[in-house]
Amino acid sequence: MITHFKGFVYGVDASAMFAQAMSLVQKGLIAVGAFLVVVGIVNLATNIKDGGPGVRNAILEIVGGVMVGAAGAFVT
Repeated sequence: MITHFKGFVYGVDASAMFAQAMSLVQKGLIAVGAFLVVVGIVNLATNIKDGGPGVRNAILEIVGGVMVGAAGAFVT
């Protein structure tokens, strides 16, 4: 018995498979960038509460997350 899954196409050519892989990479980069931004915001809030020893690192983490998310948005 052959089971067909919704969203999968059998017998596709290489260009369609490449497009699907790049779409997956794009979504992954955007997700990682969003995660880094959230972790950076939490890190920033914690460092501000503790007197600010790592505020610079937290801001750089937020900026890095934005850059990774932007790179994911430009992947086609």
